Amino acid sequence: MAYLIGSGRFDYAAHFLAGAGGTLILIVATNALWSLLSSRWPSAFADAAPAIAAATLISIGFGLVAEFTVFAAPVADIVDIVHQSLGAIVVGMACVLLAGSRRSWAAALVSEGITAGLGLVMIVIGAALVGII
Repeated sequence: MAYLIGSGRFDYAAHFLAGAGGTLILIVATNALWSLLSSRWPSAFADAAPAIAAATLISIGFGLVAEFTVFAAPVADIVDIVHQSLGAIVVGMACVLLAGSRRSWAAALVSEGITAGLGLVMIVIGAALVGII
């Protein structure tokens, strides 16, 4: 993170945070769906790592689409794409490596709510770094 902030270009950190925050939010949604499916079919949905990996790849795809459509002025910036993708990959790997054990639904709801809130805060900080808000 020191490289991203210390680089002098806050848009590096902003894109990293946007990728990480967006991925966190998508993984929360994936975890909620995965919990629902694993309660119905425990053997087929025992390991959440494939879902987390898929959510990470989808998040990278969202970043690519956004960079090439919404933010392409006049062309997409490959450096922005790389930093967004790095943020998504770091969060995806951390979520796979730190996957928790089964918890009560209340504990899972609080944990997932805090994680989604953290993702939103990361996106807002990234937007503030580049002057969007």
